Formats: sequence, C-alpha cells, structure tokens
Amino acid sequence: MAGSARPAVRSVVRFRNRHRTAALLLALSALTATASCSSGGDTADPTKSSSPSPTKSADPDAAQKAKVLEAYRGMVAAESRTYKNAKLDPDVEKYAGNKVLADIKATLFYYQQQGVVMQGEMTHDPKITGIDTTAKPMKATLTDCVDSSKYDKTDAKTGKVIPVKASGPRRHVNNATAIYSGGKWIIWTADIDRERTC
Repeated sequence: MAGSARPAVRSVVRFRNRHRTAALLLALSALTATASCSSGGDTADPTKSSSPSPTKSADPDAAQKAKVLEAYRGMVAAESRTYKNAKLDPDVEKYAGNKVLADIKATLFYYQQQGVVMQGEMTHDPKITGIDTTAKPMKATLTDCVDSSKYDKTDAKTGKVIPVKASGPRRHVNNATAIYSGGKWIIWTADIDRERTC
C-alpha cells in the first residue's frame, strides 16, 4: 500500500508545484503590465500642476456699475410712484437730475392736468453699455428694455382704465446716461426709442 501511495503523492506534489508556478507567472505578468503602464509616456508628470487655468481678472469697474444700476432702479421706481400717486415722490430728486428730472416733472404736470394716474407696473431689464471711471465726473451709459404692457393710464376720479393707443408691442428700448455727482450716481438723461422693440 505504501509503495502504491508514493506515486500518487508524487503526482499530487507535481500538480501543486505546477499550480503554484502558473500562479506565480500570472502574478509576475500582472506586475510587469502595471509597471509598463505606470512608466509610459502618457502618464501625468508629477512636477506639473493639476490646478485649473487662471480665470479672467475681475472687472475693476464692477462696483461702480452695480451702483449705477442701483441708481437707475431707484429712479424708475420713484418715477412709477410719482405717476401712481399724482405727486412727486421724494426719491425722484435723489436719483434723477438734469433732463430726466425735468421730464418727470413735466409728465407729472401733464397727468395732473388731465386728471389721470398710472396704475400697474412697468418691467425693466437695464444693462450697463459703457462706463468711464477715469472721467471727471465719472460717466456711464445704460440700455433698458421697458415693458409697459401691464402699465395703464387710469382716470384719477373713477379708476376707469383709459385704453392706450399703441400700434405695436409695448416693449421699447430706453437709452440712459448717468454721472457721478455729490458722492453718488445720478441718472442724467433717459430717452425711449419707440422705433426699437426688445
């Protein structure tokens, strides 16, 4: 029995040795493949920075542009309250000067004479089109898309809406200018371009 068992033991040992050899060869080939991939020319150079490319520098006039838009929005809001209440809103003279202030006062006088007020709201989408912070005084230009489709002339006594005679859409471009005066931005001119819709 012992003699017949030895060949069987030898064959088992040979099988195990072959199995180990195959496993070692597979492991070695895997290591070789990994080494060749990591040493290839397509890998990232550890000395190179992976940080993103630098962004564009911030707009040096951004703060002043924001203040111009704030003044413009303050002006149109005060103008709207003026026509709604049939009296000059105190904030009009805070934000408007020169031609804009004169136009608002003239329009208010006209509405008072006609016995009308304006109801509803105009929507605005102002954008800065230019600014010169080196000028004395500083100057800026704006373009606004004004939508008056929900802004109606109303009889001040009866509250009845007076139909607006409009041949086209009630969205127009408003071109405005502003200057820096007295430590703040003032809207200086504003002209509705009724030939341009937006």
